[in-house]
Amino acid sequence: MKDVASNADDAVKVTFWGTRGSISTPGSETRKYGGNTPCVTVSYGDDSIILDAGTGIRPLGLALTKKENHSSASHYILLSHTHWDHIQGLPFFAPAYIPGTKINIYGSPRKERFLSSILYDQMDNNYFPIKMSELAAEIRINEVSNQIIKIGNMDISIQEQICHPGGSIRFRIMVAGKVIIYATDVELNSVFQPEQPSQAAAEQANDYRDFIAGADLLIADGQYTEEEYRSKKGWGHTSVPLLIQIAQEQNVGQLAITHHDPDHSDDFLDFLHHKYKAAKNVFWAREHTTISI
Repeated sequence: MKDVASNADDAVKVTFWGTRGSISTPGSETRKYGGNTPCVTVSYGDDSIILDAGTGIRPLGLALTKKENHSSASHYILLSHTHWDHIQGLPFFAPAYIPGTKINIYGSPRKERFLSSILYDQMDNNYFPIKMSELAAEIRINEVSNQIIKIGNMDISIQEQICHPGGSIRFRIMVAGKVIIYATDVELNSVFQPEQPSQAAAEQANDYRDFIAGADLLIADGQYTEEEYRSKKGWGHTSVPLLIQIAQEQNVGQLAITHHDPDHSDDFLDFLHHKYKAAKNVFWAREHTTISI
């Protein structure tokens, strides 16, 4: 893992604001890797995108409001899906309360309800004291799937992932000749190691291989150990050894394992890091860590 301080100013920078899966887990046993749920930023020059809006988006928002000219800023939030751990920080995103701010949210249309209704309902008065319609910022919600969008100098390829309850989408970010993949919340074991092989599983496996092949950085869900996965099949997450194997087969430059299980303490994540130390360019993502690509 590279330290941002040792890289040129024109590098693509990736910052982890939340790396925990399922539910936030603050406390002394999660201080090193963090207890906030998923949120990652990818920045290049003046261009920046936010991947997921878990509780990690709160400290990000506080950092953003300290910058000059934040009242006229535009923010781009790409949601992998709408499970609570990936959207529950949105009501606490400080820039949303600043007049003149524009917030553009992108997510999948493949829901039982419109994406906007899911996000608005989260801020219903029964759950939260302020409605989304009462936010000072201008909010735009966009449904996107299996396409390419452009944000500044970033070209972002979007692809549906079906091996997660309710579905999710993955993102391939191409900027400055670099490729960053954000592909959390997918059960790769059911695709690459199905109990009953099928043409559909084989095609999904090939789609995933093609999507991540040669990426400079893959940020991916490795929530379970191999032993844990046996009792959690169908829960929508991937085992660590399989994720590492696939990333290495596809010549991924660096693999950031994230979406840490809420039961995994810092000591246990250190244990996993040591257990797989032979795997090159693999690290367990930590909150408030920035790397340069």
